[in-house]
Amino acid sequence: MISRIDLNWSGMFKFKSVLIAALLFINGAGVCSQTTSDSQLWMDAELNYTYKQRFLFQDELSYQTLVSGGSYWYSLNSTPAFEFNLNPHIDLITSVPLSYTLQGRKMSTFEVRAMVGSRIYLTPALRPQVRFLVRLEERWAYDRAIDNWDIGNRIRLRAEVIYPVNKKSYFEDKMWYFIGDTELFLSTTQDINERFANRTRFRMGVGYRLNYKMRFEGIYTLQFSRNTIDDDFNSVDNIIRLRFKYYLK
Repeated sequence: MISRIDLNWSGMFKFKSVLIAALLFINGAGVCSQTTSDSQLWMDAELNYTYKQRFLFQDELSYQTLVSGGSYWYSLNSTPAFEFNLNPHIDLITSVPLSYTLQGRKMSTFEVRAMVGSRIYLTPALRPQVRFLVRLEERWAYDRAIDNWDIGNRIRLRAEVIYPVNKKSYFEDKMWYFIGDTELFLSTTQDINERFANRTRFRMGVGYRLNYKMRFEGIYTLQFSRNTIDDDFNSVDNIIRLRFKYYLK
């Protein structure tokens, strides 16, 4: 039985590797003629409170800004969220992200989102944890320059892998772990007036669990952006993301 599971996992891992490589090639081909490229820094502080091991209350506070290339902008964000663990394979998620963004000298926006989604654990009992996250967002964006609200919908799809490096369990202290994922942002209605509406992200990074309460993550994100779903990708972002997670209980 063990060898059969290992064989199945090996096949799944090889398939996923080929798929990710194909996606990178396709997107790379789509941005070969891109004209803009920049570097960004994101800094996050995430507060978590768990109840009876099935309920999670969370708020992520973040500051995002341009470091080099392009026109200067910055964004301040708060993402309060609630998660419910339905069973070992499924989490149900809802959140109301709030965001203020200075998008240019004459443009700043305030955005409110209502999000519902689910995190699906494909391999909850295996050490390499493969997960799939689907989210549907209703977005309200206020443009201060023209005193106008835009409303739109967006789907976000993410496939991710988390792997503990120096420990056998996700629940041990002093544990290093690997993070890798790819995510698609797809607008399903008229695009909101913003820097870019549709995106594809590839992320890779490491995390360190000092103890139950404190975790640290450093992630590199390669992000391709375009104005509408029919356009070619016209921007490439190199993002360094530093995240601190704290569990109150």
